[in-house]
This record gives sequence, C-alpha cells and structure tokens, in this order.
Amino acid sequence: MPCTSARTGLQVAAPVAVLVVLSSCALEPPRRSALVSGSSVVLSEAQISAASAPTAYDAIWRLRPSALNVGGIKSREPTVYLDGVRLGGVSELQRISAADIAEIRFLNPVEASAFLGPTQHGGGAIILKSRTGAAP
Repeated sequence: MPCTSARTGLQVAAPVAVLVVLSSCALEPPRRSALVSGSSVVLSEAQISAASAPTAYDAIWRLRPSALNVGGIKSREPTVYLDGVRLGGVSELQRISAADIAEIRFLNPVEASAFLGPTQHGGGAIILKSRTGAAP
C-alpha cells in the first residue's frame, strides 16, 4: 500500500522505506586537519621555527595563547612535560629555548588525565618533545 508524502508529494512503498532513505542521506563527519590528533593540537617544528620566538613560552604565546592559562585560575593551569618528564606549570616554558623544540602537543584536561594519570591536570597538559629527546 503506497503512502504519499504530504511534504514532497512523493509516493513511497511504506513509512519504513522513508526512514531508510533519510538515514542514507546523513552528512559525512567533518575531516580533521593534519594538526589534529584526536582532539589534541600539535605544533610542528616548522611552525615553532616560523614563530621566531626565543622561548617555548613565547612560541606558544604567538601560536596558541589560549593554551597558557585557562581563565587565569592557577588550578586550571596546564602541566608542562618535556620528553616525558613533568616540569610543572607554564612558567617552566620560559626556561626552554624554542630552537630546541621539535613538537608541542596540547592536551585538554580529559586527554591529560587519560594519558598521564588523573593527578593535577585540571588545565590539561602541554607536552614538549625536544630535538634530542629520549621519549618517542
């Protein structure tokens, strides 16, 4: 028994067929850029060099300033890691030369807790990989 759609005027075999047609028209999920891995953001060595910054802090300030402090609250400050070693807060970035950094990865609080453990990652994490780093 065919049904006629009031909206389009098309006849369909059954209401179930309409559901199948609609579900097959779903949009593709958005494609992620090459910089995004999961939801973390990665700055490459080329991007860091192009920033012409003296320190890792300055490079991040020029390329992704929102990552340095979430709302000015100390407990929401990201934790900084260099080659797998926990350094502390964002002030540690001022002691690291940008020329020595191969990659900077930003993790949100959920990712930081999942990858690095649940302690002290209320502001996420900034993970630096040096050019001569021991960690892969």
